[in-house]
Amino acid sequence: MKAKLLIPSLLSVSLLAACGSTPPTPEEQAMANEMRQALLSKIKGVSLQNAVVQQQASPIQAEPTVALSQNELAELKRKIDETGGPAIFYREKDGIMIDGEIFLDMEGEVANFGGNRHTGQFTYAVKNFDGSFTMKYHRAGSEQEPVTFATVIKRGNRFEVKTVTGKKMTGNTVIPTSDGLIVGRSGSAIRYSIESNKPQTISLLDNYHIAQHQKGDAASTGFILLEKDPRDENDKVGGLLSSFKELGNTFGLGKFDDYVLVNFSGSSIIPMDVSLGGKDVAEYSGCKRQNAAINKCDNVDFREALYTKIGLPNYSHYFWSIDWVQTQLGPLAIYRTSTKIKVVDINNNQVHTLFSRALGVNEFGIIENADGTTGIEARLGFSKDKIDDIESFIRNNTSDIEPIQTLQSS
Repeated sequence: MKAKLLIPSLLSVSLLAACGSTPPTPEEQAMANEMRQALLSKIKGVSLQNAVVQQQASPIQAEPTVALSQNELAELKRKIDETGGPAIFYREKDGIMIDGEIFLDMEGEVANFGGNRHTGQFTYAVKNFDGSFTMKYHRAGSEQEPVTFATVIKRGNRFEVKTVTGKKMTGNTVIPTSDGLIVGRSGSAIRYSIESNKPQTISLLDNYHIAQHQKGDAASTGFILLEKDPRDENDKVGGLLSSFKELGNTFGLGKFDDYVLVNFSGSSIIPMDVSLGGKDVAEYSGCKRQNAAINKCDNVDFREALYTKIGLPNYSHYFWSIDWVQTQLGPLAIYRTSTKIKVVDINNNQVHTLFSRALGVNEFGIIENADGTTGIEARLGFSKDKIDDIESFIRNNTSDIEPIQTLQSS
C-alpha cells in the first residue's frame, strides 16, 4: 500500500521543485492542485480501509437472530418425534450415554442434558469455542437431525438465553429439560417449552435456588430440585452446626433439608435427606513429598465436582444421591442417606426404605424396564442388590414406612 502512495507523492514534490525557480503557469498550478487532491483522496481511502480491517478484527460476539417462527420450530420437533422411542439416559463425563452408546454432536462437546426415559425426548447443550452454548432438541433413535432452538451466552455470573423464535430470558442458571429449558433466578424461574409460545413462571421457596445439576427430568415429572442457599462463609456457628448435623444424621438422629423437590405450582414440597457437604472435592497445591506415601501440602481448596481428579464419579455429590422419575404410580423420588436408600411415593405421601446397611450404602442406579416399570440396583459394600419393580415393592410393602419429611425451621 505504501509503494502505491509513494509515486504520486514524488511526482508532486518534483513538480513543485521544478517550478520553484519561476512562478508556475496557470496550467502547472492546476495540475499541481489536481495531483494534491488525488494524493489526499488516496490517503483518506487507505485510512478508511484500515479502519474497516481493524473493526473486522475486533472480537465482537454476534447476537443470535430470529431464524424460525414458533410454528416452524414446532413442525421440526414433530418431524423428529415421528421416529425414535424410549431410551435409557446416563450422564458421562464427556457427554450422554443413550442405551449403552455414547451420544456425540459434531459441532462440539455436550455439556449438559435433560431427557425423558419414557419418550426418548431430550435436549442438550453444546459448548462452543467462544464460551457460548447451543441448545438442541432430539429424540433417541430419530432419523432426523437435532434442531437448534436457543443460544446461551454467559456474561459474568449471568446467562442470557435467546431462542430461535426471538424469546429472550436471563438468569443465574440454565437447566435443560426434555422439551426445552428452565432459567433460574433468585426466588423464581422461567420454564420454556419448544412447543409453547408462552414461557411459564415458577415461584421458588425462600432461601433456596435451583440446583445446578438435575438428574431427574423436570418436564416429564413436573418437579425440579432446589438447593438451600449457602450460609455466610464467616459464620463459624453455622459451620459448627453443620458438623453436628452431619454427625447426627450418620446416627439417624437428625435429617437434612438442604435439597428439596418442588412442583411447578409450588403445592408439593419434598425434602430430600441429603447434605450439601458432599458435593465438594479437595484440590491440593504447594505439595512437597515427605516420603514414599505422604505428601505435605501448603494449601487446599474445595470446589463442586461431579467427578474426582481421576475421573470417577464423586458419589458424595447430590447428583448421584437424588433421582426422580415418572411412573405408573406417579412421580417417585429416590434418595440415598448414609445408611439407607429410600423412595418417596409423592402422590400417596409415603416414604419407603428400599435398602438398608448399617455400614453404609455406596450408590444406586435407576433401571427402566421394557414393560414400562422401574427398577433399582444398589451397591452395598462389596455386593449388589436389586429390586426389579419399585412400584410393585411399594404396593406390597407393609413395614418401614414413614410420612414425607417436612421442612425444618431456619
